[in-house]
Amino acid sequence: MYLEATTRHLNEYGENGLRTLALAYKRLNEQEYTEWNNEFQKARTSVGTDREAMLEEVSDLMER
Repeated sequence: MYLEATTRHLNEYGENGLRTLALAYKRLNEQEYTEWNNEFQKARTSVGTDREAMLEEVSDLMER
């Protein structure tokens, strides 16, 4: 509902050199959280060169 106006405002503020912080939240049911947490734990405990990429990907799922 506010996506277009918020995006415009954030861009204007950034162009003027202002720092911005945007926060949001989403209510998750237990199943959604459990599924995400299982993937996060796999990424967190993985060993290898792609660990950081895996963590980034799983974190991005929650953030978006």
